[in-house]
Amino acid sequence: MERIYHRWEYWEDYKAGFYENISGEIKKEKIEDVIRMFNDYELTKIYMERVITEWKYSCEHNLTNPSINKIAYIGQGACCIYKAVPATITMEAWSMLKKDVQLVADNIALNTLNKWRKANKQIQLCLSII
Repeated sequence: MERIYHRWEYWEDYKAGFYENISGEIKKEKIEDVIRMFNDYELTKIYMERVITEWKYSCEHNLTNPSINKIAYIGQGACCIYKAVPATITMEAWSMLKKDVQLVADNIALNTLNKWRKANKQIQLCLSII
């Protein structure tokens, strides 16, 4: 896939608080939110799906970047949409999850990524002509 760039002002993840810094009691609450979401298969699936349907520019910018962990991005995005959890908090909470929960979440994210790639093949074709 060819790399697509969008200016940060268009990124839906930025607008949702994906890059925010938080601490204290709010941080503890957000960590609990991450753990709660990933331990619920259906919630995880719903919110990962929302990342690829609601974040057009952020997904184009990040999911075409060969240097980014796309599986992690989708999971972090899901937590951000779910309870406004910044990416760094999701990364911290990830290590607190059981391995089987991580594996299920990674599989859901991979399926979600493949769905996004399939749905966005035409974008790549349009960009190649320009």
